[in-house]
This record gives sequence, structure tokens and C-alpha cells, in this order.
Amino acid sequence: MRFNPTTLALLCGAFFSASGCVSTPPNRVTVLFFNDSHGYLEPFEIEQDGKRVQVGGMARLAAEVRRIRAENRTAGVATILLCAGDILQGTPMSTVFKGQADIDCMNAMGVDALCVGNHEFDFGLKNFLKLRSRAKFPFLSANIDVVDVSRLRPLCKAATQIKLGGGATLTVVGVTTEELLITTAPWNVTSLRVREPVNSVTSVLGRPDTGRPAILLAHCRREMDMKLAARTFGVHALIGGHDHLLLSPPLRAGGIPILQAFEKGRYLGRLDLDLLEGENPAKVRAWSYIPIVPGMPKDRKVKRIIDSYAGRMDARFKEVIGRTDKYLSADRGSIRYEETNLGNFVADAVREHTGAQVALVNGGGIRASISPGPITIEDVFKTMPFANEVVVLNLTGKLLLEVLSRSARSTRADEFGGFFQVSGLQAVIAGRQLESVRIGPGGKPLDPQAAYTAAVPDFIAAGGDGYSMLKNVPSRKTGSILRDLLVDTIRRKKTITAEVEGRIRRK
Repeated sequence: MRFNPTTLALLCGAFFSASGCVSTPPNRVTVLFFNDSHGYLEPFEIEQDGKRVQVGGMARLAAEVRRIRAENRTAGVATILLCAGDILQGTPMSTVFKGQADIDCMNAMGVDALCVGNHEFDFGLKNFLKLRSRAKFPFLSANIDVVDVSRLRPLCKAATQIKLGGGATLTVVGVTTEELLITTAPWNVTSLRVREPVNSVTSVLGRPDTGRPAILLAHCRREMDMKLAARTFGVHALIGGHDHLLLSPPLRAGGIPILQAFEKGRYLGRLDLDLLEGENPAKVRAWSYIPIVPGMPKDRKVKRIIDSYAGRMDARFKEVIGRTDKYLSADRGSIRYEETNLGNFVADAVREHTGAQVALVNGGGIRASISPGPITIEDVFKTMPFANEVVVLNLTGKLLLEVLSRSARSTRADEFGGFFQVSGLQAVIAGRQLESVRIGPGGKPLDPQAAYTAAVPDFIAAGGDGYSMLKNVPSRKTGSILRDLLVDTIRRKKTITAEVEGRIRRK
């Protein structure tokens, strides 16, 4: 089920096993998990029922982990904590410190393993290796290799064995989306290769008769999670990320439950397992998602870490540069599928600055909405966490049509990050097909034989989000970072009044 953001009630567990009950299992374990925190270490506000509500916060989540650990310790139940990837980036703190604050908090929380997500490489491979060395827990991925001279070698451990006491162990295998190479800036992953997930995981787990309980920690799309659960041996549950979903109730494939705890630390997932003996070494007993909301206690150690990093942040992030009387939407289900007012504002700023005929800005690069009221530099960094330079392309109408057709072919459920917010054109989309495109204020039909200029983020110009057809297109670097351009535009305009204008119409 897709998460309903108006619901903050505790989502209680359900029983999965179709086999007979076990009155006294030899061992029990609670698996706690979160995913796609994207640098949101501090609480943040959302709009709920017309009110602003503060949610999340890693110190609150850590306190809940500590409470459950203490409760389980008394009951003789083991507890482990897993993260399903994408700890970077989306906040100024994450951008400024390049993930160090996130790793320090996870160390203090006692994370047992992290599945490598695509955004772990947002600051390059060298920074990734620094974070991996800083972590007191393993980075897992069974299918990422790094080019070492003329050969490939695994970048990370494929799996880890977690001791639970009483001689029992739990195997955790990590696997990363094949989209890594197109959803991360190409220059950050040039030395990486990503293998097909199912075969990679199967080669690690082996046959189902090992008698060992195992969990798959996956940072892949939901469709790949379904394949992994149905086709890999020896997995008793799959904990996922990447899609930013609250899977309540969990999906099931091949009899295996698939769970995911939404995003940004808003929920702590919980999975309770009975460890048995024989052919079925583990049984899912219950699951739940615990909302992280105001009023919950904060872990002092984690709070001190966050406060320390916050104190080192430049005061300029709090500078008010303008205001808006409207909600400027970057809601994930909209910005990646349809025109939004914030998308229009960003695309207009790019086109006006460059003088290009059209501007195309990938919705996946616009990461946070802006609430009514004052706008700070911090707000802009949350909206645009990536330091992408604006590039102007010289391309034919035929190629522009091909690019826009790729943008149009996704569904709302796909949440395709390469869907374009546009300026300088009007497009009509029928189903998954681009039906028509008109260019300029006069609305002239796009001419496949004509030449056009298009301003885009350098991530797109380099082939990101699958736009490989743009790699060798003649281009001009502007030297303008999109995020800085937005700051300057807001300062100049003072008040942002962007509207949805019908630039993209879906039939």
C-alpha cells in the first residue's frame, strides 16, 4: 500500500506463518529497520489535516530503538538494527559534511548493517570509501564491483553473519539497484559495475537446505524486490528501500514478506522472527511500523552528535531570502509525473538565466517542497541538495522529441526521477506516449528538422536518468550551480507566486 501522509497512527503487526504454531521456539529475534533517511537527522515539518506537524528525527528513532532493545533484553530476545540504504543526501547538514554526521549517528545507534544505496555515491567513490571506513558496521552489496586496473573486485561485503546468542546466527545479504549507474551523477560511478541482482544474491545464499535463517536487505525497485523474494533461495524476509514506500501490509512473493519503512526516518520498522530448527529455520511472527512523532523521547548521545554538527553549520543557511504565500509542491508522486508549481518556478529560473528556448529539469532532482512563509537558504538546499551545474545543449528537434518522449513514458507509480518539469514548451501526453509538443510563447509545433537550445542540469547532459542520447550533444557550460541560481532568483523576486499553467497535460 502506498503511504498516506495524513495517517500517523501506529500500524500494528500481523501474523504471517501458514505453518503450525510453535509453543516454545529455541530463539527469537526482533529486526528493526529504516531506509532512505537522506540526511534528515533533525525533525522536520509536514502538512497534516491543514496543520504543520513535526515528524522524524534520528534522536527520537534512536531512543525507540534503545527502548525496544531494553525490553527485549529482559525477555531474552535478540535485537538487530538494519538500514536499507540512501543515507545521503537531502539536507544542508548532509551536503556540508558529506555523510559524516549520518555515519556518526548510526554508529551511536548501534546499526548492525547498511545496504548500499545509489545515493551513497553522491559525493564520489573516494567519499564513499571514507564513510565505509568511518562506520562501525558493514556496508553490504552482493552486486557492486569496482574496476581495479584490468579486473573487477567486489566493492563491499556481500553478506554478514550476526550472532544472536545461544549459538544462533542470522545472515543478512545486501543487494543494490542496477539503476545505480544512471540515478547517480555518471562521474561519481565511472569505476563501478553493477551485476544483475537475482543471480548475485542466489550465488551468495546457495541452496535452501543450509538450515540458516536469512534476511535480504535490498535497495531496489519494488518490482525487483518481488523477483528477489520469489526466485532466491533461503530468504525468510526482504527489507527494502529506494521506492520510499510504507508497505503496510507487506507485499508477498514466493511466500516471503517484503517490508519497507517509507523515508526520512518517519517510521521505525519492526519484524519479529522465531528461529526454529529443520527445513524452515525461521518464521515471521509479527511486523509493525512505529511512527516517529512529537512527544517521543530523544536519545541523548545521538542528540549531542546532531547538535554538534548543527552548531558547526554556517549561520547563512538561516538567512531569509524571500517568501511564498503558497505551498510549492515537490511531492514525490507529483513532481515525477506531472507539472507542479515548484517545478515551473525552477524551470523558469533556468530558462530565464540561460536564454535557452526551453528548460528541462528532472523531477528527481527537486527533493523537497517549500511551505508557505519565509524562504531560507536552508529551504533551497533541501529542495535542491545536488550541486548540479546548468548546461545549455544545442540539439535537433528530432533529438528533443526523443528526450521528451522518454520523460513522458512513465506512470505515476513508476515515480521516474527523469520526468521533466519544463519551461518554454507545452506538451500533451496520452497514456505513455508523447502526443504533441509546442515550443515558445506562440506555441509553434516542434519541428524535427529545426535546431533548438535546451538548458538542463549537467547530470542529465551526462546521460543521467537514462538520457544517454545526450552524452555527445554539443553543449555550453554556464558555470551556474542550479541551487545557487534559485537562491539568487528568490532574492531578486522576493515573493514566489508560481502556478500550475497547463504546460504538461495528460490525457
